[in-house]
Amino acid sequence: MIFTSLPSLCSAEEYHSIVRSAFESGILSHNGPILKKLEKQICIDLKINNYLAVTSGTIALQLAIEALKIKGTIIIPAFSWIASAGAAKWQNCKIKFCDINPKTLNICPTSLEKNIDSTVEAIMPVHVFGNPCEVEVLDELAKKYNLKIIYDSAHAFGSEVNGNSVLDYGDISCVSTHATKIFNTGEGGGLVSNSRDLNEKIKSLRFFGFDENKNVVSKGINGKMTELHAALGLGNIKYFLKTLKHRKHLNHVYRNHLNISKNITFQQIKEGSNCSYFAIIFDDKNLCTKAIEKLESNKVFPRRYFYPALNRLEILNSKQNCPIAESISERILCLPSHNNVSENDARFISEIILSL
Repeated sequence: MIFTSLPSLCSAEEYHSIVRSAFESGILSHNGPILKKLEKQICIDLKINNYLAVTSGTIALQLAIEALKIKGTIIIPAFSWIASAGAAKWQNCKIKFCDINPKTLNICPTSLEKNIDSTVEAIMPVHVFGNPCEVEVLDELAKKYNLKIIYDSAHAFGSEVNGNSVLDYGDISCVSTHATKIFNTGEGGGLVSNSRDLNEKIKSLRFFGFDENKNVVSKGINGKMTELHAALGLGNIKYFLKTLKHRKHLNHVYRNHLNISKNITFQQIKEGSNCSYFAIIFDDKNLCTKAIEKLESNKVFPRRYFYPALNRLEILNSKQNCPIAESISERILCLPSHNNVSENDARFISEIILSL
C-alpha cells in the first residue's frame, strides 16, 4: 500500500543513542539540553536567527496570536487546514475568510484587501504545500493597514524566498513538525520571529507565563516540547536535506509524466518551494472522485487536502463566499510524496491517473 504521507525517520538506533541522555539525566521536559540543541541546529540548517519549539503547529499559532495581543478579527484564506481557523477561535478572535489565487493556491492579495475593515487586526496567510506566498505584497498591505502578519507555515519548513528562509517573513511564522511533515518530531511545532521582545514573550507563554526568575508574568499555557520529541527531531534533522531533495525529485517526476493530461493542472510553485506535498487539480469533481476510486483499487491512497473549504464548514458558521477556494477544494488531490515513494512508484501512480 502506498499512502500519501509517511514520516521521514532516522533509525531506531540513532534515536536511542540521542534519547539515552534524557533517561540518564531524568530531564524529560522544561527546556532541556536536547531541545536547546535541536533549536540551535534548526537555526543553523535553515539559516535563521531564532526557533522556539512547542508541542504542535496549532499551539504555535495560538501562542503567536497571544504574543501579538490580537483580540479582533483575523483574515484567513478559506483554503487551509482547520487548525488555522481553530487556533483563532480558541483565542476568541473573529474570523473573516478570503479567497485564494487559483494558480498558486495561496492567499489572494486582492481578495484579502477587499476584506479588510476596522475590526481586522491581523492576517494569517498560508504557504500552501510549502509554496511561498507573495510575501513582499503582503508585507506592503500589512503596513498600509497597520496589521500584524502571522504566517501559517505548517508546510514550509525549508522553503525559501530569494535564497532566504520563508520563515523570516511576517511578525511570526508558525511551523508544524507533525509526523506527516517534511521534517518531523513526531508531534510538535515551532515559532520564528526576528523580534527579541516577541521571542521572550513566546518563551514565557509556552511555559505557563513564567519569566526567567520563575515569576508568573503572563497568561501562559503548557506548550513545551519534550526531550523525547526533540531527540527524534535531532535524529531526523540530519537527513532533512536528503528528504528535501527527494521531494523535489518526486515533484519533477510527477509533473513530467502527468503534463500530457488535458484534464488536470498543477499548483504553480516558486523555485524556493520545499515541494513537501504534490497536488493535482482535476477539471471537475467527478473526475477527482473517479481518480480516488481507481487509485485505491490499486492500493494507492491519496488525500483531499483541503476539503471542504473552511468557509463551508458548518462548525465555523461562515456566510462568506470564496468561490475559487470552494471549487479547488472539490477538485484537488494530493498524491503520495515521501521517502518511501520511489521514482517507479510515482510513474505507476501517474499511469493510473492517465488511464482515467
